[in-house]
Amino acid sequence: MSILIGVYIFVRSSDNFTYLLDFVVLGIFLILVPAGMRDILYRSRIKAIENRLPDFLRDVAEAAKFGTNLADSIKAASEGQYGVLTPEIKKIAAQIRWGVTVDEALSQFVSRNKTPFIEKLISTVIESNISGGNVSEVLSMIAYNSKESQVLEREKYSQMKSYIIIIVLAYAVFILTVLILDLRFFPQMSSYLPSSSSSALSYLNISSIPVIKDILAAVVIIQGIGSGLMSGVLEDGRYQSGLVYAGILTLIGYSAVLFLGGV
Repeated sequence: MSILIGVYIFVRSSDNFTYLLDFVVLGIFLILVPAGMRDILYRSRIKAIENRLPDFLRDVAEAAKFGTNLADSIKAASEGQYGVLTPEIKKIAAQIRWGVTVDEALSQFVSRNKTPFIEKLISTVIESNISGGNVSEVLSMIAYNSKESQVLEREKYSQMKSYIIIIVLAYAVFILTVLILDLRFFPQMSSYLPSSSSSALSYLNISSIPVIKDILAAVVIIQGIGSGLMSGVLEDGRYQSGLVYAGILTLIGYSAVLFLGGV
């Protein structure tokens, strides 16, 4: 709605591109930030489930050491506390008590919380249950390996944080360059009166400076969105994680050139 209002005002005024950009930036912020916050809340829940899932499998493996099958081991381990994962575990145990097979209950758990890590982990558990053998030993190995992979994954993405800072600093330098052009370079061009018609500056069209300013303001918006999305990709490999970055960077960048530079 904000973008549509901006387009309407631009069409009615037909000469003020800045009005359109104001509403475009507001619309971009209202679209990206709430969606990004929703994704952050969802990912934080999924991460909490993934972090506690190996602990649950370890407890299931401990229960299976007494000779119980996988179904009874899950029901015994469901009495523990696993944070955000606890309601899901209790749901799996309740389904097993109602007669649902272990494989089906675990498959439904994956469908409710579908991520590559959970899908791979649970599929391994299901395959080990189907193939038979020492369930306790297999589950202990799965829990240990999944913990190790989580540690390596966290180390990998912690190292990428520095690249996110570089992207933000590069965007800040770009905004500073635009401000210098607007505050220093363009005013001198506007006040310049060439003394000779042969001068190179005599061929410059001073009336095009407002158009150049509008283009720079639009580029600031595009750069802010791109930098934010790239930050999300570097953070965890998903552009959705950069929606909040994109919305905030775009709003800050455009506000800077609008109020400090007067673009």
